[in-house]
Amino acid sequence: MKKLVQLLVMPSLVLSLFACGQQPLDKKYTSTTMWYDIRVGSTPKNDSLNHELCSQAVAENAKHGIKNEGFTYQELIDQGYELLAKARSKAYADSLREVHK
Repeated sequence: MKKLVQLLVMPSLVLSLFACGQQPLDKKYTSTTMWYDIRVGSTPKNDSLNHELCSQAVAENAKHGIKNEGFTYQELIDQGYELLAKARSKAYADSLREVHK
């Protein structure tokens, strides 16, 4: 019985430890959980900005036929900053990134 418990408990414990180590913004994009994952991975100071930047990147990728599922949320947010820098200026995007860390 003890061996059976060890065989069942140990793998599930190891898997749960690895799952807990992943940051929410390092998860791969999923349209159904995007809003929740970004909110959990962001601070109240920058969660709405991160949502907007991620949404802009998702829309841009969709426009060009690029699948968003291959990207993490952080990669999409960074892409959103790049899009913002093209629309405004790099200095503006950098200052916004600095203020909303």
